[in-house]
This record gives sequence, C-alpha cells and structure tokens, in this order.
Amino acid sequence: MPELTFHGLNIGRVEPNDDLVDRIVETTAEEYPLSDGDIVVVTAKVVSFAENRLVEADEVEVTDRDRRVADITGIDPREVSVIYDESEVIGAIPIAEIGEDLLLEHAVDPEAAQEALEEVPAMLVTERNGRLCTNAGVDWSNSPGGMMTLLPEDPDESARCLREGIEERTDTDVAVVLADSEIAGPGSMDLAIGCSGIEAIDSNFGQTDLYDQPKVGGVDLVADELTAGSALLFGQADEQIPVTVVRGLEYEDGEGVPNSGGVVRRGLRKSVQLTARLKAREWF
Repeated sequence: MPELTFHGLNIGRVEPNDDLVDRIVETTAEEYPLSDGDIVVVTAKVVSFAENRLVEADEVEVTDRDRRVADITGIDPREVSVIYDESEVIGAIPIAEIGEDLLLEHAVDPEAAQEALEEVPAMLVTERNGRLCTNAGVDWSNSPGGMMTLLPEDPDESARCLREGIEERTDTDVAVVLADSEIAGPGSMDLAIGCSGIEAIDSNFGQTDLYDQPKVGGVDLVADELTAGSALLFGQADEQIPVTVVRGLEYEDGEGVPNSGGVVRRGLRKSVQLTARLKAREWF
C-alpha cells in the first residue's frame, strides 16, 4: 500500500522581507531533504510576512461607512476599512451569538474564550481573488502589536515563486500549496488559497462506484485536503510549524486554485429559490 506522510517544519520566526525560500531550503536540507514529487504546504501567514503584507492600524484612514459597519458588527473600524479595500463584502456572520452555543463548550479556558468572542462579535463574508473568505483574510493574530496581516496579494503567484525558487536551489521537482484557516461550522479549518505545480481538483465526476453506478461525487479538492491534513501540524497558536512536506501522493501537474466565489454565490441564490418553492409546496 502507498504511504502518505506529513512532516512539519519549524523554519524560525519569519520577519518582513525575509527570504522564505532560503528558510525552507535550509530547514529541509537539515531535517528532511526534499525529493521529486514532494508537496510543500505553507501557511499564508508566513508568506504574507515575507512579502511585507502588514498594515499599521493607526495609519488606516477610516470613513463614515467604516464607522457605520463597525457600529453594526462590532469590528474595529480600521479593520473594516482594510477589509473593504481588499475585497467585496457579501454579508456578515454573528460569531458571538453562534459561538455561545457552539464554541464555548470546546474552550480550554471558558473565560478567555468569552473575551475572545467579545473582541470578535461578527465577521464579514467577503469575496477576494474570486474566492469566498471571512474578513478578506485580514488578521490581527500572530502579528506584531498594532498591526494587521493581509493575505498575499496574489496567492497563486506567491506559490509559483516559492516553487520555482525551491526547485532552483534544490534541483527537485516539487509542488507548493498555500494554506489559510477559515470558519467552518463550529470551528475553523485550513483551505488552499494558492497552489503551483499541482492540480487543485482531481475531477472524476461520474466515475463508477464498486457496483458500476455513476457517482455524483468524485470531484476531490486535493489542495484543500492537503491543507486540512497539514493543519493538524500547523496548529492555531504558538506551535511555530508553518510548513509541512507531504510525501507519497500521486498528483497531476497544474497551476492555481479555481475561483469559486461566483459559483458559490449563484448556488446560494438557487438554493434559496428552491427552498422557497419547497416550503410553498408544504403549505399549498
């Protein structure tokens, strides 16, 4: 049976404008030399640091719109301003209201968790680079005091540059996937926001099952599955493992994470329409 392994790497604290390729190459050379076919999964946070995608909160210009949105959502108006600059805002999620029912029961420290919910009472649903995410990926956590971290400007391009740099310095054929955590149900999980050297989706729609029946499924989100697996090593706090090397997976060559925002939005509209028809039939 083929063996799939995930190896986490501590590449040290990444500072703005650091050479991220050099960090990855040096660490893998010492701990886990790269081989052809390896997949390097990297958190978007360290890529953003290396690309100096940081914003000083006190230097952000706040408009009346930002203040109005802040009043409704409880989000810092400076963050609101950056979110609108980075994305198209679709809607909002009342995290605090949901969290009291779903999140606090999983908290290690309920009091600290309650404080965290009070600091983030809501999140904005946004579309950025054709993909849906919360708050446009703008993040205060694991960032220097008084600063916000933005997602890489072009995650696919960032992945491509990392892949080419790693291949040039190691003479190995690898793929690179960028991971970022997003809200999913009662918690969060890491999803792929950029990739290079690997087909993000393994499309086998209609493939027959064990009983020769065509499957409606069969479209595997390979890049997302890799980031979800890597997240078990990344963690969300001070684990300091922002890179994993995945070995043993057979995959197709490809570039970029498909834009899904438009598809999801159209799907939501049609779901609402179908639900309205369904409920109407229940009554009439």
